[in-house]
Amino acid sequence: MASEKSEQLYLQMKQDITRMPPDTRLQSIRALMRSYCVSQLLIDRTLGRLREEGLLRKRSDGLYTYLCEEADSQAIALITSNWPSTVRMEQQECLKRRAARRNLRILPLTHSFRASFRSIRQQENLKAILISPPSPLTAEDIDQIQNSRIPILIINHQYGELNLNFVSASYFEGGMLAAEYLIRNGHRKLALLFSQPHNWCMNQRAAGFLKTAELLGAKVRLLDAAVQNGENADEKVYPFLINFLKHEKPDFTALSTLCDCSAKTAICALAAAGYQTPDDISVIGTEGLNASQYFLPPLTCVGVDLAHYMDTILDAVEELIRNPEQQIQLIEPQKIFVRSSVKTISPQKENAYEK
Repeated sequence: MASEKSEQLYLQMKQDITRMPPDTRLQSIRALMRSYCVSQLLIDRTLGRLREEGLLRKRSDGLYTYLCEEADSQAIALITSNWPSTVRMEQQECLKRRAARRNLRILPLTHSFRASFRSIRQQENLKAILISPPSPLTAEDIDQIQNSRIPILIINHQYGELNLNFVSASYFEGGMLAAEYLIRNGHRKLALLFSQPHNWCMNQRAAGFLKTAELLGAKVRLLDAAVQNGENADEKVYPFLINFLKHEKPDFTALSTLCDCSAKTAICALAAAGYQTPDDISVIGTEGLNASQYFLPPLTCVGVDLAHYMDTILDAVEELIRNPEQQIQLIEPQKIFVRSSVKTISPQKENAYEK
């Protein structure tokens, strides 16, 4: 009887696992016991059998991962820094899901935030490499990319002048869209919160915002929380805004931040100082996090369509695998995600801030 039950469990789990996308993380042992209503001994034996057949692989966290043979031979490395980033995590999870539909496997590899991606040892079975650099590339970085034996695609940064392959969002356009949206909704007195380090991406967003405001005749108050590389932005932004609001009454009706998480922090700081969003001050982010729709209030923001962006990256990778000699340089357009943190105001409302 026990043998029959074991065989039934094996067949059922094998069927369930083969229906999962490649690189799917299985439930915990206890969760599997509850799902199949069997003992831990039977679960352990069945997982061991499936693992011997090559359907499962045990990773360092102790959970099993399904990898089909085809996906295992189509591994694409995703190299990022180990600095915590909500954007990076959202991109990574979406990229893995979209890749699984193409029978590709994304292999995340991380390096120290202050070290070059060159510190990562390349694996033999890789078909291509995606690199999201946290800082400007050095001459050594560029040399390694240009002389790599396998295709390399840079994501989230533009390197057209260096003739490197890349797929990136248009950060300048993101800043432009944020300013244009606020102005179109009646806001002529704006604030731009430099809530991140002054790197290329953030400088592009700020430049797009400031240029659009200038062209459309809006005033901008520039607020800089002086966040440095490696620092927690929230820990700098919140006290900075609290101190600012303690000593000055806002001379703006809308605030734009350079990332969505900082927008949430700004909303909290405004509330602590007695200003409600969007009734008193509207807030817009410029990153497009999926999680921002669950902020309070839900955050209006600028960003890319994440699934489309990841598909564009995967299209480019597959093209480079087929033809490594070609050059790919693509810019993903940005869009406004309209939610509840920005409201339309009348000229009378704006004039009230001048008194």
